[in-house]
Amino acid sequence: MSLSPTVRDVLRAATAQLDRAGVDAPRTTARVLLAHVLGVSKEWLIAHDDHVLSPETQARFTALMQRVLDHEPLAYVIGHRPFYDLDLYVDARVLVPRPETEQLVDLALTALREVPSVPFACADIGTGSGAIAIAIAKHALCVRVLATDISRDALRVARQNAERYAVAARVVFVQADLLGAVWMLPPVIVANLPYVARAEIEVLPPEIRTHEPRVALDGGEDGLALVRRLLAQIAERVRAGRAEQWRAAFLEIGATQGEAALSAARTLLPEARATLHRDLAGRDRVLVLQRE
Repeated sequence: MSLSPTVRDVLRAATAQLDRAGVDAPRTTARVLLAHVLGVSKEWLIAHDDHVLSPETQARFTALMQRVLDHEPLAYVIGHRPFYDLDLYVDARVLVPRPETEQLVDLALTALREVPSVPFACADIGTGSGAIAIAIAKHALCVRVLATDISRDALRVARQNAERYAVAARVVFVQADLLGAVWMLPPVIVANLPYVARAEIEVLPPEIRTHEPRVALDGGEDGLALVRRLLAQIAERVRAGRAEQWRAAFLEIGATQGEAALSAARTLLPEARATLHRDLAGRDRVLVLQRE
């Protein structure tokens, strides 16, 4: 690289480094990182590939590049991650939101159109960064959401995101173990709980295995331990007469867990109709429960 490298030079060298390190999507990663450092769009980089980087910019880019080469998730390095139509702050206290989780928002918003007005129309269990709860609140302007998480650190991140999108008055965050703080079931429940089988965590990419919170990944021996616990908690409240308003629940699961999740739902919560919703790739992705 020359003493005065251009955008083109830097991207070419960075892409090669990332590729050698086994970082996923090296070209896109290099562009996102450089755009972040320069405070511009990826499109700007294409139109200004002869732009010369200052020594200060080079130094900052090099420092952030090293973190990515060490397999720290790009979202943590740049401090944000797109989700739905949001751009959420994220760091090592929370799981990085995934695109497949966006369908939980769509399913919840559709269900919420048909439920009565109650103090809390929706509960987001295991909220993490607050992605699902905030997206729902942003698009359902009359809805209040109760969001729970066992991690106090995660809730701090979620509150920060809620304030950023001006929905903090309609999203109430509570530290709780699943439905532990929820006395009456709201009409709609959404949950993206840990669903990675414990043995599979060790073969995940290093960005996930080493850097993302283990508590947000570990779903027990078969990945469905927390899903079963949540189903049991819902069933307990239904049978105790504390679910008068409850209508539906949407639980994200792993792509190979569909039949096991259905079996668990039909055993633990026979009062509900259990079906599977597939993602855009045709894989089982959401366990859908609807009150009979």
